[in-house]
Amino acid sequence: MPGRDPIDLIRVQLNGVDEIASLDADHESFKRWRAETKTILETVFRSKSVHSQSFLALRFREMSVQAFASTEIQKINAARYKKDLEIARNILQSAIKELTLDRTLFKKIQTTPETVEISLKGEYFISSGIQESSLMEAIKAAFEGSGLTPILGAEISPREESIHQRIEQIKRTRFGIYDVSTPDKTNTLLELGAALGMGKEAVILHKKGSPLPETMKHLNRIEYENLTDLAERLKKRVPS
Repeated sequence: MPGRDPIDLIRVQLNGVDEIASLDADHESFKRWRAETKTILETVFRSKSVHSQSFLALRFREMSVQAFASTEIQKINAARYKKDLEIARNILQSAIKELTLDRTLFKKIQTTPETVEISLKGEYFISSGIQESSLMEAIKAAFEGSGLTPILGAEISPREESIHQRIEQIKRTRFGIYDVSTPDKTNTLLELGAALGMGKEAVILHKKGSPLPETMKHLNRIEYENLTDLAERLKKRVPS
């Protein structure tokens, strides 16, 4: 797997704080975020660093609710969860600041890595507009070894009500791949709009020479000439 910029990785975890703010310490999305943040901090700064130890010390709950569940305990735990999330936000902001200073002020004695190799688990969405098998395989090949599993929007039957099923897929995945080069862009644009509306990361593909909707011209996208070119460009843009 290609190395990733640690600042980008930590920034994604920082942005994720807002996405899990309404959850609790038992939610699977929070558990995944917590485990990944721990892994990233330990990989970038080592396990004994201030950033790693400060994050490890966060409990995100005051007490277990397994044996003594009550409304009052839930309120106490919710307050602790919110407080520790804010502390985690500060830890991540401090980590980004240190990495940035390390690159700008101490170039000759840089102590933190410029890239790190981290495999993060999860799923990514491949738009239902992507149905060509060779294109699908090129995308899968780019993310092979990343720890990420593809979810195919094309596997849902193209009935009108299926858009709700695809939105649920988009909601649970880490990011999505949307190719706006296909002749019929209706489903792709619907899915892309839903993803952007949810604040999900979207990787927009566009084959050179194909018509590009006016609304797409101002969005960041990957323009590719052929499938080999696409796979190489995607490998450099593996989102977290």
